[in-house]
Amino acid sequence: MEKKGKEAKAKVLWKLFISTLYLSAFTFGGGYVIVTLMKKKFVDDLHWIDEKEMLDLVAIAQSSPGAIGAIAVNGAIVVGYKLAGIAGVLVSILGTMLPPFVIISVISAFYQAFRSNFFISQMLEGMQAGVGAVIASVTYEMGAGIVKEKDAISVGIMIGAFIVSCIFGVNVVLIILVCGLLGVIRTLLQKGKKEGNEMIYIQLFFSFLQVGLFSFGGGYAAMPLIQGQVVTMHQWLSMSEFTDLITISQMTPGPIAVNSATFVGIKVAGLPGAIAATAGCILPSCILVTVIAKLYLKYRNMELLRGVLGSLRPAVVAMIASAGILILISAFWGSASAISFEETKWSMVVIFILCVISLRKTKINPVWVMVLAGLMKAGLALTGQWV
Repeated sequence: MEKKGKEAKAKVLWKLFISTLYLSAFTFGGGYVIVTLMKKKFVDDLHWIDEKEMLDLVAIAQSSPGAIGAIAVNGAIVVGYKLAGIAGVLVSILGTMLPPFVIISVISAFYQAFRSNFFISQMLEGMQAGVGAVIASVTYEMGAGIVKEKDAISVGIMIGAFIVSCIFGVNVVLIILVCGLLGVIRTLLQKGKKEGNEMIYIQLFFSFLQVGLFSFGGGYAAMPLIQGQVVTMHQWLSMSEFTDLITISQMTPGPIAVNSATFVGIKVAGLPGAIAATAGCILPSCILVTVIAKLYLKYRNMELLRGVLGSLRPAVVAMIASAGILILISAFWGSASAISFEETKWSMVVIFILCVISLRKTKINPVWVMVLAGLMKAGLALTGQWV
């Protein structure tokens, strides 16, 4: 009996590793993209969590420190802990970290060749439209779920959070805190009615430990902290190299901060430096989110916590939509300052529309949508048509 139990747990751990490895390997464009892939894998395919738990997971990930694309690794930690305790946490982290660590290590070694490759640059540019379509699809699905609950306050929170995030550029952390406070108020009101190489490794570890510990709200929130450590304080990178680093991190699988840690570590002290920097970056999330996951699974049915998470869910949908808008602006015009009818990249618009139709009508896997979007853009670029 005990042997069967161990075999069952081993199967769960293996499936958890393969699932998180798969999700991490195909997460292009930042943390919010993985929400769609996680929903497809964890909710629709494996039924490990339901849709409400999925939104709770995103809210917890965004509210917790961890520059590692809070959603990607923090989310994996929560699911891993729920399924298999500490062993599940370790397996989830390994599966999530492995693809970006390997890919960025290779890219770092061939940085100049990768940067100048025409086919790769065109394909990655085209994938932006696919990423936008994926985010549009998951926003529709999750937003529709909130609307169906017929809770006017939740719908109002979702619309309000979208406006302040997308139009006014309010920090994600502030939005999360305000919506959480609204949840507390709502619940209470309802209740009332009712040196040397060793030194450089230590420096890398503690520099990215600070990044991981004090970054709330996902990868973009970590960028100023990363810049402060690697450009201003230690001068490991120039400002130009830092800008290239952020670009590469956005165009490759994996969260921005982990990609940055790996890249800087490789450049400064080789593979051991990459390991030291990456370990420092993920350590805060490993500890804090494991604790939060334990508390969440224990107290998630508590009335006050349900109220808080109930108000955070619509905000999460709104912020996903806001991130999608920013990606589409980049895909269609390059930057917000260039928005005009004449500057519109109509090939990207068509790719985006085709991707949305594919996602809504055929339920194709989002990974294939992003890959096909990249191939369409690369194909148009190679033929010289409508680029």
